[in-house]
Amino acid sequence: MSVVSAILVYLIIWMIVFFISLPIGINVSKELIPGNANSAPVKTNLKAKFFYSILIALPLTYLVILLVKNDSIVTFINSLDI
Repeated sequence: MSVVSAILVYLIIWMIVFFISLPIGINVSKELIPGNANSAPVKTNLKAKFFYSILIALPLTYLVILLVKNDSIVTFINSLDI
């Protein structure tokens, strides 16, 4: 796997992890502020979610690259007998 492929795999995994983490820990305000939606969060913690996504995506990317290099994915697909 080339460096460009590894970077693209990392970016895809990072995006998935980041979007999964977005609704975690969101608190909706009890009071209605004019001009805001009823479901507007009080604090989103985007910086923390951004950096946690970086840390979580690194080992997942390493795992995917390892599986691709060892042909484990191809072996698994061939064993399905489809």
